[in-house]
Amino acid sequence: MKTIFRTTGLNVATVAALGMIVMLNLTGCSVFFAGSSSGPLTKTPPTAVNENESLLRAGDPLSIRVETTPNMLPQQSEVTVDDRGDIALPLIGRIKAEGITTTQLAEKIQLAYVPRYYVRCTATVLAPTRFFYIGGEVRSPSRIPWSKDMSLLKAISTAGGYTDFSNRNKVEIARGRTKLIYDCEDIRRHPEKDIAIQPGDSIYVPRTIL
Repeated sequence: MKTIFRTTGLNVATVAALGMIVMLNLTGCSVFFAGSSSGPLTKTPPTAVNENESLLRAGDPLSIRVETTPNMLPQQSEVTVDDRGDIALPLIGRIKAEGITTTQLAEKIQLAYVPRYYVRCTATVLAPTRFFYIGGEVRSPSRIPWSKDMSLLKAISTAGGYTDFSNRNKVEIARGRTKLIYDCEDIRRHPEKDIAIQPGDSIYVPRTIL
């Protein structure tokens, strides 16, 4: 017996595709189309990274949320970047975190889980805000959120600028166990000498001796 297909309004490629779907359904297989919300995720270019996003380092506490399917509760992990620069997560174990941003780490986590453990995965990495400190003869001594572009002169400006009694030639930066002294008047005249501020730095503007 001959089987006749009516192809009115359908081209040969469309008929072939429909035939393939019928065969797959009869054999109990599933078919996924690229871009379909029900199929595996296709590889996409890396997400653009904000230039002001700071790099992770040892000792940073992180909150990581991993979402897989709507029917499963998200996995929430509180981890700390260890001395080797790694974190540890369920199933995938250790993964390098030091020296990259939270956005890049989230992408690494997703690649580690998919497709080995999950069909799809969305990872979110949150890091706490970092601060530095400024005190002494500035108008608003305080703890200030750190940003990648923060410099000594910007820090003083953020703190409201100098008071009338400030000694601008001997501004101190305490960094760990090291204390550094800078002439901010010289830096003002030569901006290329401005000093990058690091998280945890403590700046102190002394009082001038009258």
